[in-house]
Amino acid sequence: MSNNKSLDIPYQEWPLKSQFNITPLGMAATDFTHQPHRHHHFQILWFTKAKGRHMVDFVWYEMEDNMLFLLRPGQVHQLDCEREGHVIFFTERFYFANKHDKETLYDFSNLFDNWHGYGPIHIGENTAPALLGLVDLMSREHRSPGANSRSIVKHYLNAFLLLAEREKKRNATDTMRPLHHDSRVVQLRRLLEKHYTREHQVAFYANAFALTPKRLNEITKETTGRTVTELLHDRIVLEAKRNLAFSHKSVKEICYELGFEDPAYFSRFFKNNAGISPQDFRDIMFK
Repeated sequence: MSNNKSLDIPYQEWPLKSQFNITPLGMAATDFTHQPHRHHHFQILWFTKAKGRHMVDFVWYEMEDNMLFLLRPGQVHQLDCEREGHVIFFTERFYFANKHDKETLYDFSNLFDNWHGYGPIHIGENTAPALLGLVDLMSREHRSPGANSRSIVKHYLNAFLLLAEREKKRNATDTMRPLHHDSRVVQLRRLLEKHYTREHQVAFYANAFALTPKRLNEITKETTGRTVTELLHDRIVLEAKRNLAFSHKSVKEICYELGFEDPAYFSRFFKNNAGISPQDFRDIMFK
């Protein structure tokens, strides 16, 4: 694996340009994995045995056996732990290769959403053997591909993700109120991810759905518990934190990259949403 040194927050690249891979966690370990980095693909990290810490977007998690972490493209993480287990990565293009896939396969994107708060999934002893069986099946099919291997692996992965969703629901705390699913919110996430550095007004996103800003806010509030503005601000602040903590860009550079014209206004925006100024946040991270 290699890192792109031209980026301040590097992306970990696999040697083979593949849309799917599965490997033991030990084989994925390099000196690079112990530094903050991110990935272009969706990633499943299943720690069957672990001791130490794992950081995901500024939060350190104390590791335990049978913990499952789901990472979206672009999420920054850092490993500081002894570990055994399995890592699976895949692209959306691999999973949803055609219209039939989108109609028949489980929509995994909602499982990777962290709008209700990010956290690992604790795998129960009754589910672990089933997941291990699916890992073995995916590994065998991926190593020795035959007719329809891509489709077979995809359906094994589909089953793995469904079991992970069931475990996530089992893990859910009483503080997480049930929220219903709406496919428009999944599409909104994609729009926010694509345009958040330039489009800061709710009207832009509402127009994409031929809805009023008020109606789109009602939909996202019902589904995520947050308004479009809150979701947008969360995403901007997260990217600002990533750059402040893991890059050498100036606050002014980060301001312009995130679509703000006035550094002073950006600093006020960041402090209002993060409770601390950009420079103070950077100083704390670099202590």
